[in-house]
Amino acid sequence: METDPQHTEKESTLKPKNPIHAILDALAAQQRQGETSLTIRIDPDLIQDALNIPGYRKLFAPVIPDLTDTAPIYAAYEQMRQAGETKQIILVLVECQTIGEFREALDRLPIRKSSEWRSFSTTESDSSY
Repeated sequence: METDPQHTEKESTLKPKNPIHAILDALAAQQRQGETSLTIRIDPDLIQDALNIPGYRKLFAPVIPDLTDTAPIYAAYEQMRQAGETKQIILVLVECQTIGEFREALDRLPIRKSSEWRSFSTTESDSSY
């Protein structure tokens, strides 16, 4: 697995009893340390909890330990951050054993209407999605 040398593993995968508070605590700790890139690792079962964290945009990415090349993930995250968003963006790395585990976790989420979908691109020509 190759990782982006500017990004290190900031903490282990979160498996808390109160997920939202644990995620907010992890983010606050990163901010106190002067971090501008906010990154958390969670289990697939916590995706819904991470979605419910107010005040942040989130970029979710499945990560299979020792197999996933995270450099493209961090590059996409940095692209979003540099786009001038008003809300802070959290990179949520969803640690899975297989991509199937990630897909199963997504299948358990409530279905969003297409009118709620957002394009990844920030250009106006793509905003008609």
